[in-house]
Amino acid sequence: LALAQHASSSSQFLAPRQATARRLVPVRLSRTLSMVQLVVIVVTLASLAVTSGVAYSPEGLQRRLDKAKRPTSWQKRLDKALLDVDKNPQQRIRLLQKVAGDGKKIVSDVRVAAAEVQEKGIGKGHPILLDLLFPDGTTARSDLEGLVALRKQLPELTKGLAPPTVEQLRAAAPAAPIDPTRVARALADLAGDERKQRELLQEAKNALRSTPKGLETPKYRVLRSWRAGPGALDGVVELRSYPPFTVARKGMGGAGFGAVEGGGAGFNALASYLFGDNADGAAMAMTTPVGIDVSGGGAASSMSFVLPRDAARAPPRPNADGGVALDEVPARIVAVKAFAGVVTDGEVRRQRDALEAAIEADGGTAPVEAGAFSVLQYNAPYAIPWRRRNELAIVVSEVVAEEEAASAGEAAAGDAEAAPAGEAAGEREGREGVSSWYDTGVRL
Repeated sequence: LALAQHASSSSQFLAPRQATARRLVPVRLSRTLSMVQLVVIVVTLASLAVTSGVAYSPEGLQRRLDKAKRPTSWQKRLDKALLDVDKNPQQRIRLLQKVAGDGKKIVSDVRVAAAEVQEKGIGKGHPILLDLLFPDGTTARSDLEGLVALRKQLPELTKGLAPPTVEQLRAAAPAAPIDPTRVARALADLAGDERKQRELLQEAKNALRSTPKGLETPKYRVLRSWRAGPGALDGVVELRSYPPFTVARKGMGGAGFGAVEGGGAGFNALASYLFGDNADGAAMAMTTPVGIDVSGGGAASSMSFVLPRDAARAPPRPNADGGVALDEVPARIVAVKAFAGVVTDGEVRRQRDALEAAIEADGGTAPVEAGAFSVLQYNAPYAIPWRRRNELAIVVSEVVAEEEAASAGEAAAGDAEAAPAGEAAGEREGREGVSSWYDTGVRL
């Protein structure tokens, strides 16, 4: 009720002829809205369902769930008004006004969700509550999934940490002293450069975004998607089609995903190459995601940075002693499952098992190389953990296409028998043995 009253009363301040002081009032109020207030409102409304019976049919419940996924639903508008970092105060107020107009729908949906939990218990009723009040695609839903994932990830992350030994402390290079003059000069340049200010603001917002803005990423087309599991927080699998692109790659020597020896060294070498430490001295823009490609043997084999498209045609030559190599990734079809939080070895195993199970249950695709997968990370290290976008990807081929090709091969068996033995063997050699990530395009 407080939210609806605030949004309704804010409309008078949007008139263009109102005084400036009056227009600032809803701006300050809109900034005070937070996730805590959202939860308080939902809980308050949910309490109404405890004392009031709710009657609804399965068909009616499905219609509610379908409406909740629409971009114009009150759930999506409320989520954008409170949690979208790119909305300005005026846009937030307009969204809240539209949400206030759906007051009856809000009360009705919350009562239905609370009735589900009351009837089935939190274990079986929470999926409906989440899908109805926090549908897929909302920031609130992503935050919930990320916070749930962190419950397992943080203990795994800290388990392998150990305090430095005395020898390590002695061998560590002393920190360079801070030059006050240099700091003052940098601050003065920032104060007088609007472009740097915009870039700094963009980076600050990227710390709150799931997908950072201003960074180039490979293009892809989503062919279809399906649920990764029966649970409300199991996520979604996307089947994507990628065109070819070029990457800079460095081996990791079988280190784990959190290992400094493999991951940290590989990242520094690739970042140095991208920022100008190459044979041509050419600097390029940072891109996303950072990929870790794992071979079928199960060891982390290499880390890769995507090259910007304008530099991919004639990329700078890597230094001979840097261990960086350029690689053309062919066109391919990839099954991808996103997950939030931090990347740990345990989380990668869980996501890999979930994705492989989802691919098998779907039945429309099959992995090209057994055991091979990639981990894609999109965010800077300073991004808040529960909004980090990570993806586990497996290169697949469409099973239907392979069955049709097999049928066509059987139909032409007579012609193949009439061909010379050497020619048939050459054709088989060209078709077999193509099973890795890099030459999947040949097989497809």
